[in-house]
Amino acid sequence: MIRNTVRALIVQDDHLLSIKKERPGIGVYYALPGGAQEPDETLEQALYRECIEELGVSIVESKLLCIREYISYNHEYSFIMKEVHSLDFIYLCKTEPIHTDLNSIQADIGQIGIEWLPISKIRESLIQDDESMRMYKFPRTLHDFYIEYFLTEKVELCKSIRF
Repeated sequence: MIRNTVRALIVQDDHLLSIKKERPGIGVYYALPGGAQEPDETLEQALYRECIEELGVSIVESKLLCIREYISYNHEYSFIMKEVHSLDFIYLCKTEPIHTDLNSIQADIGQIGIEWLPISKIRESLIQDDESMRMYKFPRTLHDFYIEYFLTEKVELCKSIRF
């Protein structure tokens, strides 16, 4: 079965809002906030719900940035999430300015924090060939997306039509 998931790309003051996770066999890594769409829920409703649950933050504006396909057995964390096939809808999101510490209402499995990562440091981390030298560890699919978005700037806002 293929499931739909939503991800929020939230940038404020040249920092990216990220979920900090830790899992046995992986260690600490960072992910975009988001999760699975529930029955009878639109993608945007799922996005807003997930951001409230994981970040305690309300989204005030969102635009679909891109769609990414994820098939778990093709990736390095397949031992955690076996037989997952999802379409990730990544949204560029805006919130009211956030000046306080963030707290999850309902944290994901393995979530140990919420951090603002400096985009300049993300860029430095992305160009490191040796993974052990990277300041930030991202799952490979997210690492590749960040290269396209933050380094080569190939990702453009998705043109969508509402029905």
